[in-house]
Amino acid sequence: MGRDIKHLIPDLEDAILIGKSIAASEIHFTLQHRSPFWTGTFNRSWKVQKGSPVAATKPRQGDPETESSGKVPTKGELIPTKLNEDLYIGNQVNYAAFVINEKKHPEDGTMYEDLFPDKNTTPIPNQPDWYDVYLKTSLEQDLDEGFSQVGFSVRKSYG
Repeated sequence: MGRDIKHLIPDLEDAILIGKSIAASEIHFTLQHRSPFWTGTFNRSWKVQKGSPVAATKPRQGDPETESSGKVPTKGELIPTKLNEDLYIGNQVNYAAFVINEKKHPEDGTMYEDLFPDKNTTPIPNQPDWYDVYLKTSLEQDLDEGFSQVGFSVRKSYG
């Protein structure tokens, strides 16, 4: 027997909040997997948090010329929120804007795209705009995955 209609709003709210948390975990996982690594600091520094944007203050660890140690991606824990509570996903390293090709490197003034094609780079896809490619191709899939796990079905009615 079905549930009484009086449960509809609380049930929808619960499903949306769980879907939001699962989607954030999916995004976190994919960004770890697709982001470049040399010393591993960048791909280990993706974070999901509620309340405020992730601060990019963490320095690089290790020497990118001599070591390479990307982290195997892991699913993050689900972070419960309220409907009106923001959930942020960001990278904590102080050179994060450089790695997504938005700002010059804080130490030498180069752009991330300047590393191509001469350096051994590691993002997926292996191109300077890897982050933009993620936003345009995989972000929607991660959101769909999160919400489909709580019973929402994905129907695309746009071009």
